[in-house]
Amino acid sequence: MDDLTRRQQFYQFSKGRPRAHVFQTVSSIDAPERERYNYWLKSVIYNLEVPRPNAAQQRDFVASVTSLATLSGEMHHVEADGYEGIRTRGQIRADGGEELALLYVMDGRIEGSHEHGADAVAGPGEFYLFDAARPGKVRFCGRHSMIQIDLSRPLLASIFTGSIPDPALIGKALNSSRLSGLLGAHLARFPKKASALNPMEQLGLLDASEAFAITTIETAFTSAYGDRGSRNEGLFAAAQRYIRLNLGKKTLGAEEIARAIGCSRASLYRLFATYHLTVNGQIRELRLQKLKAFLEGPDQLVPISVLAERCGLFDTPNVNRAFRHRFGLSPSELRESQSSSADGDTGQKSRE
Repeated sequence: MDDLTRRQQFYQFSKGRPRAHVFQTVSSIDAPERERYNYWLKSVIYNLEVPRPNAAQQRDFVASVTSLATLSGEMHHVEADGYEGIRTRGQIRADGGEELALLYVMDGRIEGSHEHGADAVAGPGEFYLFDAARPGKVRFCGRHSMIQIDLSRPLLASIFTGSIPDPALIGKALNSSRLSGLLGAHLARFPKKASALNPMEQLGLLDASEAFAITTIETAFTSAYGDRGSRNEGLFAAAQRYIRLNLGKKTLGAEEIARAIGCSRASLYRLFATYHLTVNGQIRELRLQKLKAFLEGPDQLVPISVLAERCGLFDTPNVNRAFRHRFGLSPSELRESQSSSADGDTGQKSRE
């Protein structure tokens, strides 16, 4: 197989997330030396405006990335020479990107900031959070190695009162937490762990890693800044956590949640209203998000009704209406689009 054929097999993440399951490794060494920087940008980089290569980058740029991704999430192991990029308001308007990427640095250094936010620096064993919905800049200083995992915006937002805080503040809390080492050790096992798994197991690894990251951020942020909040903030976080862990239960509702977190049902309603939410509305949103993730997974043989029931959604006509209203297409249409993409992408996966 020649270099051109090998390069054409890969999914190009510069186009955004794939609609089908992808597990692949891409390396700049598959391109001629003077083309490697541009090949890396075309194959991998999106959500960032990257400057023209300097003399060293133009001469040779060495980088590789192993990626696991579906439409609902992605995870990467990157080893690359240094580069930098910016995220502009124009880009945000143009592509509508809302990715939240948590970066775990194994070697090297990341520097950056978001508009109206603090500067952030992450070295080996530390985390950096990049929010594509906010203008900002990021610099990967010299040769570096890192793990990137994308986080669901609705899930991350659910652990905070109000809007998601400045990413630098979240990173600072995470890096000061005693749990960060456990999360880092887990992420560092990718991609070796993923390469030994079948597609369904890889999807499970992706979902479990995202849940681990969000739970660790929640605990770290509460420990670092909880004394600035109120009892209501703690109750709200506890309610959100209980909902996320029990989405598949048919009985999940305000009475059960209130009993679990130790407050009255009336207090729970008032608590959610404080954040311009309803209890049932939040349960429905997280259930629909979970169903969407299932439908984007590699196993296309499980009936949609069975997947819906796993998410606590039992009324098929209402599920179809709610899903279309939320995502612009029905569950079956999303599954069909996944199947079509998978048929078109069969040559893009490195594990055949």
